[in-house]
Amino acid sequence: MPNFTQIFKLDDTATLAKKPRDRMNALLEAKDTNEAVQALSPIEFYDLYHAVGPNDAMVLLEYAAPEQVQTCLDLDIWRDDQMSDKEIASYVEQMLTLPDEKFAELWREIDPELMALYLHRNIHLYKMENKDDEVDIPESEGQNVAQTPDFTYWVAYPEDPDKAELLRQLIDRLYAILGVDKAWSTLEGMNWEMETDLEENAYHFRTERIREFGFMPREEAAALFTKIDIASEVEAIKNETSAELYIRSYSAPEKLDASLARIDNTIASNCYLAKILTLLHHTDEIRIQLLSLAQQIATFDGFQPHEEQGFDDSMLLAVAYASIGLEYTSEHDDDVAVRILTHVALRRLVTLGFNMTLELHRKAKLLVSRGHLTIIEDNTEENKLSLLTTAQRDAVEGMLETRPRPASSSLVPFISVRDIQSCAAIIADVATRELFFGEALHKTRDDISLLAYTHELIQGVENVNFDNVAITFLTRRYLKCADPWNVFTTDDLPNREDVIKAIDIAEIRSLFKSSINESTIQALMCFSRQLRAQVDDIWPQSEIKPDPQLVSVILIAEPD
Repeated sequence: MPNFTQIFKLDDTATLAKKPRDRMNALLEAKDTNEAVQALSPIEFYDLYHAVGPNDAMVLLEYAAPEQVQTCLDLDIWRDDQMSDKEIASYVEQMLTLPDEKFAELWREIDPELMALYLHRNIHLYKMENKDDEVDIPESEGQNVAQTPDFTYWVAYPEDPDKAELLRQLIDRLYAILGVDKAWSTLEGMNWEMETDLEENAYHFRTERIREFGFMPREEAAALFTKIDIASEVEAIKNETSAELYIRSYSAPEKLDASLARIDNTIASNCYLAKILTLLHHTDEIRIQLLSLAQQIATFDGFQPHEEQGFDDSMLLAVAYASIGLEYTSEHDDDVAVRILTHVALRRLVTLGFNMTLELHRKAKLLVSRGHLTIIEDNTEENKLSLLTTAQRDAVEGMLETRPRPASSSLVPFISVRDIQSCAAIIADVATRELFFGEALHKTRDDISLLAYTHELIQGVENVNFDNVAITFLTRRYLKCADPWNVFTTDDLPNREDVIKAIDIAEIRSLFKSSINESTIQALMCFSRQLRAQVDDIWPQSEIKPDPQLVSVILIAEPD
């Protein structure tokens, strides 16, 4: 099967991304450095700036076009809908190192409300109403107060000395380079604006600018993870007849194509979506949608646009959720899948795929909430699943994650419908164990806890789980021991044949006094097979007994 790089005809962008410093040096050594740097798209400039590192790449700001610097500010200084003083201060610090002409150009061209907001938050202005009056400055302002170069204002700076020094330098530079009139109007305008209005307006303009690069605000990105009715959405997607693809053209960052190419080295390279893409004649619309979806996921998850690993993770999720949604809706009918990709926006498949994993999360959460899965007295987070085997616990903990995955021990997301079915089966298996102890044995998890603690089991109570308790009980019952609800000793273990007979489905069914329905019978048969698999794995030969160090995996025993 062709890989994603072949399907989308991607260039070797990863190679370029590995040598950012060489690329920067080539620009700086160009015949016309201004022209070379400003030939980069704003996103290309932003990516190069961060790939080299802000400290070393600040030299690029001297040659940058205002829109390139504006894009850096737009993508770096916002956290959701709030401007970060810390992030904008780092850019102010770099701008102050620029030659006067470049500083003036950037100050004139970048969004004035950003700097007005930065100043408004960090300084307070006081001035005399009349020339001969004294200025009334509150004592709370402390000692960091100084006049502007034109003696119009008294400026109260922050108590933090580093922050105060940066702001002093900025205001002095404004007067020195822009002139008294322009500097005065900047401070006067800032002084009379409301901080909330400045931030709201700046955020609005920033949002419109970043849309040109495929980004959107976090509150809009959250729509990908809206809870939907799965059955209704599947039916709607199947019946979609008119193309609803809306592809906004934008200059995709190299790192996004590189993230898409890196899917080839993950488990998602052989997903159902990849298979169907090989049947399409044109895939560029799918590629653009994947890039946009990866950016939306990264935005929602709080990654900054320059964080490569964040985009790799987000691209993997976009591909995985889209593939699950496509596979489930098409029911593995390739012709139907091709039609869906041609007529349905990929974001709907992503939302559908996510909701299928969310349904597992809901079921796992309900399973745990019943409180039957632990016998540890301090029912802390790490102990709440103590009655499960290691594999069961790993799967349930993975499903309990905010972004559910097949196993807590792995960062790999759900990739296929089979993955989801496997985890759904684990939930059903655990529920069957609850049924076995509650309905067949009339035992609670407190009974199991009492059994474990009473006998001070050699392997420790943490290694007691539903399965070895069940095998132990069934075996003691089959052997007609006086007290089936007890444990063995390590020198009195039964032979393998008796254990195998004891966990047969017929023996398990005999515990249920009333009739049980067919679905319950099937679940108990599965339970019986799983117990047998454990015995076969740990105790493969009849003539030998299991290693006492591993005995707790299949039988609970304590020493004489």
